[in-house]
Amino acid sequence: MQFLSPWFLLGALAVGVPIWLHLIRRQQALRIPFSSLMFFRRIPTKSLSRQRLKYLLLLSLRVLVILLIVGAFARPIIPGVTRVLLTAGQGRHAVILLDNSMSMQYGDRWERALEAAREVIADLRETDQAQIVTFSSDFQIQNLPTSDKAALRTVLEGGLPVSVSPTSYAQGIRAAEQIGEDARQPLAVVLISDLQKSGWAEQSLGPPVPPAEEFRLVDVGEPQAPNWTVESVRSRRTIYQSRYSDQILARVTGFGTPETTKQLILSVGGRIMERKSIQIPASGTVSVVFEGFETPLGDNGGEIRLAPPDSLPTDDIFHFALERREPYRLLFLREPGEEKELYYFQNAIAAESDSPFKVEARAPAQTSSIPLSDYKMVVLSNVASLSPAFASDLVRFVQQGGGLLITLGTRFPDPELETRLEAVWPARGIEKRWMTGDADRLVLLGEFDTEHPLFREFQQSGTESLRQVETYAYVRLQAQDHVLLRFANGDPALVEKKVDRGRVLLYASTFDNVWSDLPLHPAFVPLVHQMVQYGVEMAAEPPAYTIPTTLALENYKPRDSSEGQAWVVLGPEGKREVPLAEELRPDFVSVKRPGFYQIRFAQKTSLIAA
Repeated sequence: MQFLSPWFLLGALAVGVPIWLHLIRRQQALRIPFSSLMFFRRIPTKSLSRQRLKYLLLLSLRVLVILLIVGAFARPIIPGVTRVLLTAGQGRHAVILLDNSMSMQYGDRWERALEAAREVIADLRETDQAQIVTFSSDFQIQNLPTSDKAALRTVLEGGLPVSVSPTSYAQGIRAAEQIGEDARQPLAVVLISDLQKSGWAEQSLGPPVPPAEEFRLVDVGEPQAPNWTVESVRSRRTIYQSRYSDQILARVTGFGTPETTKQLILSVGGRIMERKSIQIPASGTVSVVFEGFETPLGDNGGEIRLAPPDSLPTDDIFHFALERREPYRLLFLREPGEEKELYYFQNAIAAESDSPFKVEARAPAQTSSIPLSDYKMVVLSNVASLSPAFASDLVRFVQQGGGLLITLGTRFPDPELETRLEAVWPARGIEKRWMTGDADRLVLLGEFDTEHPLFREFQQSGTESLRQVETYAYVRLQAQDHVLLRFANGDPALVEKKVDRGRVLLYASTFDNVWSDLPLHPAFVPLVHQMVQYGVEMAAEPPAYTIPTTLALENYKPRDSSEGQAWVVLGPEGKREVPLAEELRPDFVSVKRPGFYQIRFAQKTSLIAA
């Protein structure tokens, strides 16, 4: 006998209550000395015995009732007897739960699972109905309830897919519960799995039991299943030089494996870049570094593969995306002879070994022949004025998704410049403020918006360096939009304005060492990088996504794209992931298989690795 809820057996301790009541209510005979009993009527002894028997029967009934209640809550079952009783009555609604997670690809597990399902179908009676459910990280009901064994076998032979998702027994139980709500017959569940521990709930010692009249577990796993896997790969998503300047770190792990030697192969764009022979300790881990290889221009599919493959080849390959592109062009406008801000700005941008940005400096008088569409961001460094034509082009540039960074200095105020850029100007300038008095010799930078993407780099470190910046002169602003950074006296230091698809940042001082010592602080380089990256809206996309995941297609739409265009999403096999009738307005795409996905919209194609 087994109990489905054995913890309720502790309730049997409640039998002590009627026993205790019985003992305290038991009457004790009182002996009284008396001279003569001739005038007393004799009571037969059997009446006292009958009364004692009555009390014992009452106590037994009370104890029995408590034990029956406790037993009912503990839900006792006798597997063999229960099965006989179920089969002797009305028909059953059988649910065959087939685990189709990635580990079922190991060896011949999937074939044995299908054979076990065929045996369950063969044992069905004419009055039984059955449904087949596959589950991994989610579940899929494969057929409607049917008593036709041939139809059930056709479902099995119809090429049920083995996914690459992890096991979740909760999904299988959820499917059984959903079927049980509509079933008109007693529910019988057969769970066929290799019993991966990763699919169990943390607090559970095994797979959960579904709410069914009958439950059977079929284990198709082997006691010893050695497996090597490329567990993780750390790499960069985008590079801006032909030679990969960083390191690719691959981590190879063995589970239940002997010590062995294997080859690890790096391929990029279909070409093998490097092979390395590695020694993997028994059930151990080894890290391997690849570096210094040439990368073709554009999107490239990268792959790190373990050779020779083992009994589970799916996890012997790790896919990642690697894009080599030209640096983003930044247009830096400053007045002739003003080179200090440009010097510090260029050096901050070039501080990264593989910088994603290229700075091109021009004077405002040279803007008549500059096509702004070639740039991702414009920096106005203490500029006195702009031509009306270029100002209109700049407003249009921001509205279409370009970035604009403005610093203010000695040439402020210029009402004409503010008027021409009024549609994108974030704050109205009030006055220049020179910190010349003894009490107000300087002002420090103060509070900033820690939740804003621009300051994420400063949440853990760099805060003190930023707040130690000494400012000797700045322009007082009347902010009309979001203030990201303030001076210690409360005046706005950095203001943001979002214009349609573009972003504008206005800094109330300069990037030179005259109005402040900001360029001399360690915080200057990351602050400039964050400003530019936020202004050009660089996507922080990972080199690879973990299966299963869902991607928002809106993130892959070009800024200058128009509505009404169709998406094309191609999976690893080159087939459409989104039905043709739904490609005009899809919101998301599910990534469920390893390999490379192409997301196409207008003239832009994005490569996704899973």
